[in-house]
Amino acid sequence: MTKKVLGGKDFDCFMGNSMVHVVEASVKITDGRKPKMVRGIPKGWIDGPVEAEVTLKLDHENFLLVQAQAQQAGSWKGIEPFDVAFTASVAAGDLNVEAFGCMPQLEELLNIKAEGGEENTFSIKCPITSPDFVHINGVPYLTADEVRNL
Repeated sequence: MTKKVLGGKDFDCFMGNSMVHVVEASVKITDGRKPKMVRGIPKGWIDGPVEAEVTLKLDHENFLLVQAQAQQAGSWKGIEPFDVAFTASVAAGDLNVEAFGCMPQLEELLNIKAEGGEENTFSIKCPITSPDFVHINGVPYLTADEVRNL
């Protein structure tokens, strides 16, 4: 017997307290750990910086939800960083990805085709600014030692 696996239609996306419907979304992590080299041979590893970014592609209706936050803040750059959560549950399992302190930056304001046939979309990238960083199914990506005293 087969089970339904996770697909894009299974996810709910929350920006702060607002549920939004995304055309596309991604959460990308850059982990700066790298091997320590001795005479060209790996010998251990060195911890490095980490960064992450959420990218949201929205239709006009959902873009207006973010615009309302900009109006309330007085400007687009005035929107305070917010948390973004992606949640899904199907028979094959659950997935909950949380990104903390997402600072919204308009990336693609207009994406139209003159011949029509496609909806205009908006792209917002959100670099992560919180030491809470990213949690996957409740498990933090960063170690407790890395975020101590932050």
